[in-house]
Amino acid sequence: MISAKRLDKLQRLAAIALTLLFSACVYLSYYLGLFVTPDNFVSDLHIKWRGFKPSSEKIVLVLMDEKSAGELNRRKGSWSRRQLAQALGNLCRAKAEIVGVDLVLAAPDIDPQADQVLAQAIETCNNVVLARVASSRDGEITPLRSFQTAMLGDGFIDLPLDNDQVLRRIRFFNAKPMADGSLQLLPAFALELARAFLNIDFTFDFTKTDSFLMGAPDGPSIRLPHPELQINFHGDHTAFTHISYADIVNNRFAPETVQGKLVIIGSSLAVRKDFFTTPFSRFQTMSASVRNKFDKVIRTVLGPKELGVACHAFAVETILTGAFIKNSARHAPGLMILAIFLGGLVGIFFYHPRIKPVLELLLLAGSIVIIVSGSYLVFLNKRWQIDIAPLLAILMLQFVAGMVLQKTFNKKREALVTDIFGRYVSPEIVRELLKGDIGTSLEGRNQEVTILFSDLRNFTSLSENLGAKETGRLLNLYFEAMIAVVFRCHGTLDKLIGDALMAFFGAPVPDSDHPIKAAETALNMIQAIYTLKRKHKLPGIEGLEAGIGLNTGPAILGNLGSSAFMDYTVIGDNVNLASRLEGLNKVYGTHIIISKATADALDDRFVLRELDFVRVKGRQHTVTIFELIGFKKDINEECLARVLNFKTGLAAYRNYRWEAARRCFEAILEQTPTDGPSRFFLNKIDHYGQTPPPEDWRGITVFDQK
Repeated sequence: MISAKRLDKLQRLAAIALTLLFSACVYLSYYLGLFVTPDNFVSDLHIKWRGFKPSSEKIVLVLMDEKSAGELNRRKGSWSRRQLAQALGNLCRAKAEIVGVDLVLAAPDIDPQADQVLAQAIETCNNVVLARVASSRDGEITPLRSFQTAMLGDGFIDLPLDNDQVLRRIRFFNAKPMADGSLQLLPAFALELARAFLNIDFTFDFTKTDSFLMGAPDGPSIRLPHPELQINFHGDHTAFTHISYADIVNNRFAPETVQGKLVIIGSSLAVRKDFFTTPFSRFQTMSASVRNKFDKVIRTVLGPKELGVACHAFAVETILTGAFIKNSARHAPGLMILAIFLGGLVGIFFYHPRIKPVLELLLLAGSIVIIVSGSYLVFLNKRWQIDIAPLLAILMLQFVAGMVLQKTFNKKREALVTDIFGRYVSPEIVRELLKGDIGTSLEGRNQEVTILFSDLRNFTSLSENLGAKETGRLLNLYFEAMIAVVFRCHGTLDKLIGDALMAFFGAPVPDSDHPIKAAETALNMIQAIYTLKRKHKLPGIEGLEAGIGLNTGPAILGNLGSSAFMDYTVIGDNVNLASRLEGLNKVYGTHIIISKATADALDDRFVLRELDFVRVKGRQHTVTIFELIGFKKDINEECLARVLNFKTGLAAYRNYRWEAARRCFEAILEQTPTDGPSRFFLNKIDHYGQTPPPEDWRGITVFDQK
């Protein structure tokens, strides 16, 4: 008769054998592509869970909608090419950077003169990208020769669907055989739009297998995933600024809406059937009344689908923002083998004789929750799509097999116990098999970064009046907006300290433009506060005012701390200086103060005014500080004149010409009574009128306190 020990051994061997068998079968199924559909479904869920996000505002959609069709007397099957030429002219005069036309202009117009007018408009603008079809029943469909001669470029608009008829990705290229045996690479419409917008040469480096470099080696370039782009959908077409085509044709739009933007013209007419199911749209639901009333139209024409022109826009947006979605199968195939094997090892617990079915069910449910939520968090923070369907499959296989195997061996044990007159056989205790220690490097490195400190003004008194609950709501709303701005400009959030925020730019990913990114962040944070005040009515929100300090220089960067607690941060003298500059806003009555090191790294997109020579507490060296006023495109002539007048007054102040300086500062205050720096220097002039500065003064303001 078989012994209890022998039964335990057989059960363990069976568990190991089934685990290996299931792991091999699951990986083989994964290799053969049998999990593509469920993995795509999970990927779509991640995108939907992430929710709607506004675009980067680099793209504007011009929609050929029902309003335009009626107002412009659209002929059946086509739009007037004279009107299209008029639209292109209006967009060019409004200084649109690039205009893409999501229409295949392949057939001549019934009016040959209209084609000539359109070709002339395309050539005059010199920024128009047209559409072509790479493959159809009639072969390749290209724009008319006259349009090809005039256009800046073109790209194919073919959008391949997955087996479940969902649009998730685009091909970057279509290879066209040439007569000499070579292949001509034709770009996708989205790729050509992005290339033209970024002013990148049509040259490529395919030395890497998972990505390629577009652009000249000695010029601007961009690295893109290879061989295709998974589109990062973050909403429907309303995520982009959109204008009716009729308003463009009739010049009823604000030029600043399209100035410097990439504009895409495309149809939103239901009769064109240029709609696609996307990961975001496939889960949309409609009210019962709408669904019942328009069921046939919705199912046959629209359905839960997205405009084709918007799909191209999302592809361009993905390229321009670099928000690429990486897939684990393509970038880390070995990781999936390891994950399946580990999933099988976890599933061994389902075979353990001492674990009750209820606990096994809870373990299965908990494992599924961890895998699904973990993969979502990885996607949310790193934009990695992890194929979790194989992991879920092996866990469920292990669960079912474990239940069956336990029931089988339990019956054998019961028979054994009965046969030996009720001898009690205690189950063997299973020890922990895997135990690992994770070591973390404590070493830091010295790297140049730009540090940003921001702090809310008078928030202590504000919070005392609000109370804890309202203060928490207000801070959460404030930080949610501010952190989004930091992340949008590729900053690294270091820490939140009460109502203060610290971030840095240029690490962990090196970025030579980190001072510019930091300056953009600071200005956008101030603008975001104004937006919060306008959109929300929380108690105390009207009193939100922030001061921001920026400084650029080397700092110690790394994962710093103890073995028990680590923090990825920056430390050093330049960090302290950024904090001091933030505090000086209260003294000078400004919002953003930056150091000379940061100011020297900014380009002419920003308007600055030199404020002072200062020596802050903790530093022996004098620092020249500047106020970051705003983006030059947003500053009017009156403000620029005040900057020049302030410069004149500051020079007079530093040369002891008190009355000349006073006249300049008072003139500024007459125009702008809230100008803090002018009021500060008037007070200094009054002080020096009573107590002259020392002989070695040199215009330096010394701060002995933080």
